Amino acid sequence: MLARLLGALALVAVAAHAHAADEVAAPEPWRVVLIRSWDAMYPVNVMREQALRTALLDQSPRPIEIYNEEIDPLRFPGAVEADVVSLLQRKYHHTPVDLVVASGMESLEFAARHRDTIWPGAPIVFNGVLEGVPWRRPPRTTGVTVALDIEGTVALGRSLAPNLRRLHVVSGSAEIERTLLTLAMQKLARLDPPLEVHYLVGLTRGQVSERVAMLEPGDMVLYLTMLRDPDGQASDLTAPAMLQIAASASVPVLSVIHTQYGRGVLGGSSPRYEAHARAAGELARKVLQGADPDTLEVRSLPPPTCEIDWHGLTRWQLPVANVPQGCTVLNRPADPLQAYSGVVAAAVAVMVAQALLLAALLLNSRRRRRAETELRAHTAALAHESRMSMIGALTADLAHQINQPMGAILSNTEAAQLMLEQGTLTPDKLREILVDIRDDDIRASEVIRTLRALVARTQWRPTALEANTEVAEALRLVALEAARQKVTIRPSYGADMPAVLGDPVQLQQVVINLVVNSIEALGQFTGLRREVHVETSAQGHGVAIAVADAGPGVSAEEAKRLFEPGFSAKRATMGFGLAIVRSIVETHRGRVWFEPNVPQGAVFRVWLPAIGT
Repeated sequence: MLARLLGALALVAVAAHAHAADEVAAPEPWRVVLIRSWDAMYPVNVMREQALRTALLDQSPRPIEIYNEEIDPLRFPGAVEADVVSLLQRKYHHTPVDLVVASGMESLEFAARHRDTIWPGAPIVFNGVLEGVPWRRPPRTTGVTVALDIEGTVALGRSLAPNLRRLHVVSGSAEIERTLLTLAMQKLARLDPPLEVHYLVGLTRGQVSERVAMLEPGDMVLYLTMLRDPDGQASDLTAPAMLQIAASASVPVLSVIHTQYGRGVLGGSSPRYEAHARAAGELARKVLQGADPDTLEVRSLPPPTCEIDWHGLTRWQLPVANVPQGCTVLNRPADPLQAYSGVVAAAVAVMVAQALLLAALLLNSRRRRRAETELRAHTAALAHESRMSMIGALTADLAHQINQPMGAILSNTEAAQLMLEQGTLTPDKLREILVDIRDDDIRASEVIRTLRALVARTQWRPTALEANTEVAEALRLVALEAARQKVTIRPSYGADMPAVLGDPVQLQQVVINLVVNSIEALGQFTGLRREVHVETSAQGHGVAIAVADAGPGVSAEEAKRLFEPGFSAKRATMGFGLAIVRSIVETHRGRVWFEPNVPQGAVFRVWLPAIGT
């Protein structure tokens, strides 16, 4: 029990020590007062304070607490300043402040007057103070000033409108605006070459709008600020004077404050206020970390840059070519090539790839057509040589077929002559003899035409063919050779055969070569069943032709090379022309192959596609 109690006390002591250590290790936050002149939502204030806070907090070694204060001398002139000071004294009586950040000349002057009363000992870092405005640097104070680039803005106006002769300057009546106007007047007086300047000061915003609406070509407006007019009307976020005046102007309106760009004015030359505030924030962090503000140089940051609103160029019909180099153009319509550069690049890449692919396909197609042409020519040559080689084998059959009609013609002629001499030739008998002579002549002409087609080298002119008709014609041409070799040809013709596209002479040549091979395979051996079976059939959207025999067959090694050009089995069981057969069949988009016959012999099969497949 005692041990448990001691353990619990030890844990409590450790926890208390750790808590104390955490309290010692946790750094005290820096307290920063951010004081502005008026309206935290005014565009320049929003931009500056957001950038300043980011720079101040970025990589800070300690937490920072920021207190916002607003003195608003624009809407509440100096009569209430004593009350504001009294309020802030009570507010910060028990809250020590490490740094005061003043935005604008009025805030800087207020802080310098009342720092020792409200925030004793606190250094000051300022921003938003115009460069060139006379002022005395308070002790323990540093900051960054901002340029009023009147010269750069007027030079921009002259570039955009070379005929510029008169400049009309618009300014309000608030104290800070009088300071701004004084500085602008000093700068405008030093312009080289000089420019005729008119000041629209002490007018209400309505009066200014009427005046700028009547300006003529060669005029231009320089808008400074119009936070308050003589009627006491203050410019606010809902109805700023700048929008009303810029909308009324008949000539371009320039500005020296970049937060006004893109809101109705044409443009101008001005420092970027977010970069200005970042520089102030970085300076403030250095002071918090121990830097002596009196030793930190006060500089004007950043340098002015030129900006133009595209809508202003369009509205006042100013040529884009007159925009100076290096000047940023706001609201420019997106260039489709730039906006969709990735898509365009991908589309171009696809088109290039497609073009290259099409070029490759066209080149390949051209090569294929050339190869097909050469193949057909080579096939035709081979077929011609094969037919010439077969002329010897076919001569006897052709002579026999020609002799038959020629002998019949001779017999009919002699009979007619004899009957004429005997006086027995009647008109009916003469007519009968003449009919026989005509029929026999037609038969002889058909035999000669067939021989000429076989021997001639013809071009490839495919036509629609009936496979059964061409096979029957080929078998008729080899019938005499089969009879001489004592071989029987047994054809079997299929029904419902589709038409094929091809050359009739070449298709007959395929059948002739295959059948002659089978005849020769059977003719050199005795004791075989001396029959060649030729079968046609419709098969697989095409036509099949099979030539089978029961001869000695082909060895496995020979079967691998049967259709190679120049190959010969060097045996009487194998004929010639199988390379020709393959060339012709492939030209007809078909296939040819060998199968062993069961139980003995060889089968050659040909398949040709039907028309339209």
